[in-house]
Amino acid sequence: MSLSFVPQGLTVTANSAAALAQARQISDDLGTVLVAGSEALTGLVLEVSESGLALRDYSQPKSHPLRLDVTRSRYPGATRDLLARALGKKCRSVIDATAGFGADSFDFVRRGYRVTAIERVRLISLMLIDAASRCPDQEWLDRFQVIEGESIDWIPRLHRADVIFLDPMFPDIEKKTAQPRKAQQLLRQIAGSDSGSVDLLNTARRFAGQRVVVKRPRSARPLGAEPDHRFMGRSIRYDVYFSEKL
Repeated sequence: MSLSFVPQGLTVTANSAAALAQARQISDDLGTVLVAGSEALTGLVLEVSESGLALRDYSQPKSHPLRLDVTRSRYPGATRDLLARALGKKCRSVIDATAGFGADSFDFVRRGYRVTAIERVRLISLMLIDAASRCPDQEWLDRFQVIEGESIDWIPRLHRADVIFLDPMFPDIEKKTAQPRKAQQLLRQIAGSDSGSVDLLNTARRFAGQRVVVKRPRSARPLGAEPDHRFMGRSIRYDVYFSEKL
């Protein structure tokens, strides 16, 4: 997918006069249309305001804007923190190779890891950078960076992280699969499915310092070969692949 990819029909709007200059800059960067506030908004809209960027699908009645939040925490039980167990006790740094809207990346930073989030779609990388820039904690910011590009190209060029994390999108596995959440629907609408995930896993195993962790639906097939270890939850699991030394 081209990094200049823009979802069909995407427009940008400013929610206030103070945000107009930023909205115009983003619109130029994305190569899309800037819609004045007095015009009717339709389809997928990136709303720019002084409080940050938000994405909203106006084709969905009563839809709410999606705003990325670096402060939203997860509270797994002490004995049910499968992710911590999957990452391993020696993990200090993570490359999130499928960053998306950043829920996992932000969670890793809150856990104390140094995190590099790689995102291939420019619209989403802009939202990640904007959300992170609004965090008042400088120490948090020092441990987080966003790279726009294809992970399979960037991973060999980056400093070796202890863990490379993958959460690839795939078409629904079963007809009975529950409808994904709104954020996941928007992500699929913008980014599509991941067709090169197996190659990405193989590359990640060659360059991870310790292991690769792949987040999967509980009943899904492994992304590639059988993992070296699994941590099973009620609806998801984490497949662990130990790194292949070069």
